[in-house]
Amino acid sequence: MLNSLIILVIIVCVLALVGTLLVTKKLDDNYEKKKSFSSLSYIYFLGLPAIILISVLIWVFV
Repeated sequence: MLNSLIILVIIVCVLALVGTLLVTKKLDDNYEKKKSFSSLSYIYFLGLPAIILISVLIWVFV
């Protein structure tokens, strides 16, 4: 059980890193700090409920 949770944490961290790199990779001539922050906020705040749901499902069914 603990091994599967550790693997889940590693996967989530890698996905967060990849998402962050994808958002910040592209150079934008019209760069705005607020726009960048909102993009990252969407990744983390929309992804958080999915991560919690997956964690609960793994906890219940494993």
